[in-house]
Amino acid sequence: MWKENSLFKELKEKGVLSEDLLEKFVLKYGELFWRAIKAIEEKRVKKYVFKPSEKSLWIVIGKTRKYLVIPDFYCSCDDFYFNVVTRKKRQICYHILARKLAEVLNLYQIIKLEDDLFRDVLDEIKLYKANR
Repeated sequence: MWKENSLFKELKEKGVLSEDLLEKFVLKYGELFWRAIKAIEEKRVKKYVFKPSEKSLWIVIGKTRKYLVIPDFYCSCDDFYFNVVTRKKRQICYHILARKLAEVLNLYQIIKLEDDLFRDVLDEIKLYKANR
């Protein structure tokens, strides 16, 4: 599926979203990029790390709920299912893009929990409705 490209390599090397790089991301991802940036600015990208196993889950809070993101591979949102998997209109949704940008720029929240809460977090993702 979607793999890291030269834009992310350049961003990782520079460590900052320069004007030139910003233009390149906008050309490649369009509106998805701006939605991803907004999610990052609003601190909606989270990495849950479970102790002592060190298992982790990436979560991006969307408009109506929390979405599970498996890096560069899968998102639990409807947009991913319909426009990436079924219609093949694009390679990613904005949640996957937000997660990747946040990771490269180190702009995400880490939430540390005990291993016995892993299943509870997964259940919460399924049931969560954002108050927006």
